[in-house]
Amino acid sequence: MTKYVICERSLHHAHAGSKARDDIRRLLEQEAWQPFEVHPGENKGYFDKLLCVGYTIADWKRLERVVQSGDVVLVQFPLIMYNKVSLYALPSIRRMKTRGVRFIMLVHDLESLRGYSFTDFDKQWVAEADMLISHNPRMSKVLREYGATAPIKEIGVFDYLLPTVTPIPPEARHGIDIAGNLSHEKAGYIYRLATQFPDADINLYGPKFDEKQGPSAWYRGMYAPDELPGKLQGRFGLIWDGDSTETCTGFYGKYLAVNNPHKLSLYLASDKPVIIWNKAALASFVTQHGVGFAVDSMREAVQVERTIDKEEYLSMTKRAGELGAQLRGGYYTRRVVGELQAAMPQLQER
Repeated sequence: MTKYVICERSLHHAHAGSKARDDIRRLLEQEAWQPFEVHPGENKGYFDKLLCVGYTIADWKRLERVVQSGDVVLVQFPLIMYNKVSLYALPSIRRMKTRGVRFIMLVHDLESLRGYSFTDFDKQWVAEADMLISHNPRMSKVLREYGATAPIKEIGVFDYLLPTVTPIPPEARHGIDIAGNLSHEKAGYIYRLATQFPDADINLYGPKFDEKQGPSAWYRGMYAPDELPGKLQGRFGLIWDGDSTETCTGFYGKYLAVNNPHKLSLYLASDKPVIIWNKAALASFVTQHGVGFAVDSMREAVQVERTIDKEEYLSMTKRAGELGAQLRGGYYTRRVVGELQAAMPQLQER
């Protein structure tokens, strides 16, 4: 039996968009999974979509010629490909399944929940999985609602591999870090913060910051994923999405109730406690591990950062550092891969 992981060329933007996929690939290769590269889409418009139809059909037919009965293929879903174009891979997958090849789908995102695509896109891919790796129980429930009948494993939290990390010492930190996509669509709340909380101490990092409407004094720049942990100045990392400071709103806000945000992994890998929306899927993970606070509004988030006792903060930072060391070493991915290895006989019987 040969185990393959589908890989797409990283786009290497200076944010965490490809970091989780790259880390999964690296850890699987360390466990003797063979990379099989396919073309990604690159958001270049209609003509590129037409080219990608041909690339997709050719790539997956090439995989058909390589695999044999009993082999296992892991797909990081969704592919970095135009959603509708990626559906051209499914006929090849179905043919391979009839030959005894089994497919594991590790879910990074459900596009339908983010408002990016039609629900049937997710459903068509999920239906072909012989095993699924979900984020958490809430996402697993959605996958079942989408018609998934395959066994589901849960990763719990994404790892964040780092060769070395030198975080800013706790005593030198200040304020709240907000890292990631800073567009109005995803993080509209940051453009209200300066008006509603002018005395807040905020550090912003990432792309798509609107300098004309945003508080430029808070903006710290944009860094590559492996560089960012050493640049984060805040005492806490914030996990919040949407347009409102009162609660998380819109598709992105609602998605936090199901998704494992990769920025949680970034903050913990930086030995940093977090503040997270209290209805987020990982709010209980944060509070149970004692690595942060779950809040219902930005007002509460600002208050927590201002008033936390020094000893409590240092204790929380220590726990965040212990958990961060696990993420930097790939603990959660290795654990779920171990569960996959144990389930291989069951997978072959499907």
